[in-house]
Amino acid sequence: MKLKIKRFYLQNRLFLILLLLWMIVFSGLRTVQHFSFRTNTYDLSMFDYMMYYTLKGELMAEPFHGYWGSHFAIHFTPILFFIVPLYLIFKGPLFLVYLQVLTCGLSAFVLYLIAKKEFTKKYVALLISVTYLLYRPFLNGLMYDFHPEMFFPLFVFLGYYFLAYRKNYALYFLSITLALLIKENMAIYIFFFGLFLFFKFKKERRIGLITAAYSLFYFIMALEIIIPYFRHQLGLKGRFEFLVLWYDSGDSVYEVMKNLIISPHTIFQSMPWATVIPKFFNLVASLLLIPFFSLFILLIIPPVFVLATSKSPVMYGFGLHYVAGILPFLFLALVYGLKNIEKLLSKSKKMAKIFIFLLALLLIINVFNTKWNLLRLSRYSAVKDYKIVKECVVDIIPRDASVAALSSLIPHIPKRKNIHMLPETGEAEYILIHSGINLWPYEKEEFLNFLKRLEDEKKYICIYQKGEIKLFKKEG
Repeated sequence: MKLKIKRFYLQNRLFLILLLLWMIVFSGLRTVQHFSFRTNTYDLSMFDYMMYYTLKGELMAEPFHGYWGSHFAIHFTPILFFIVPLYLIFKGPLFLVYLQVLTCGLSAFVLYLIAKKEFTKKYVALLISVTYLLYRPFLNGLMYDFHPEMFFPLFVFLGYYFLAYRKNYALYFLSITLALLIKENMAIYIFFFGLFLFFKFKKERRIGLITAAYSLFYFIMALEIIIPYFRHQLGLKGRFEFLVLWYDSGDSVYEVMKNLIISPHTIFQSMPWATVIPKFFNLVASLLLIPFFSLFILLIIPPVFVLATSKSPVMYGFGLHYVAGILPFLFLALVYGLKNIEKLLSKSKKMAKIFIFLLALLLIINVFNTKWNLLRLSRYSAVKDYKIVKECVVDIIPRDASVAALSSLIPHIPKRKNIHMLPETGEAEYILIHSGINLWPYEKEEFLNFLKRLEDEKKYICIYQKGEIKLFKKEG
């Protein structure tokens, strides 16, 4: 076993060293990002609370949706149960931040293994994987708080690797199951992945059919039974999170699916094409449109369609963690698109040189297009205030007091059930602000108006101020 590991390391040491450096760099960036108040309630603190309070016997409980109760009333994300035991050792939001870096890095490792199986020249797999690690939409998702969706590429790559190259059906279904457990809408993408296997690979038709049926069953169970159960427990009414984005299409899974089949034109007419088309082009342009040379590109249609038909600008802009459902299929398409191009060009030595040029161009474009602005020290200048904020929330605010604070401050406040994200105050005993950091969900003018009202109404008095940090306490 040791000999195999040593041999693997020697054969792939360049990629492994680069991957390790990548994980160290991004762990460092995410650390200073956190301590300079660039992480938020949504979704870092939300998941942090869910892990913490599950260990205390309150299943996935969090206070950030206007009630104290299980997050499963909003989204069904049972993958989190695998993380909960780790909270016995590693507590706090930074653990989730590092976990996201680790899983994203591992997804690049599995992509590398897949590419190695398809190309005889080692440098091809290396360049594909490095391109993935530098791909701007991927880094946008990585750097945005914590989201289980960012696990999706890892599990899809693993599932495909075990199916296509190891013929290990048990590990394939384990990987696919883990992908399904991430969030209810992932079942849509796995359903179409199963159909793709059925039509594309004759030897795996039975596996494809089982995958599609399995994911469809899971999707209906999650949206029609499990999430409604948790909503009923909390006395919540109305549509839940996933369907609210498709409110024009019906109040249930069946109504939405029926309307999509019967009158798809209404969906397409309401799509924000002016945003969707350029944003989609940005996804594939830096990959030189190579994914279009493979049928695997068909697998990005379901996630693109789901995001594009939603009512959320961030979703139909394919931004942040929402791109996670597209990433694994896009890069599988890149691998096989390159494979098809290599076959086409390998007929002559002169044409073969074009393939090398294409690979180099792919890497160069993504090197220049990556998020180098993350290295700007000015982005993290607020880190100097971390010690002040920490002293304020630990030494001044009582441990059991109710608090309202800006979204970017909440990850640094010791956990309590009675906590509110501004502009909601919930009659909190203390209000904590920092006017020099990320003010989301406020615009600057909105925040200044809020601050003026807070000071004019005299319902709260400022008991602590240092620089742009202010702590207010409720009168009486």
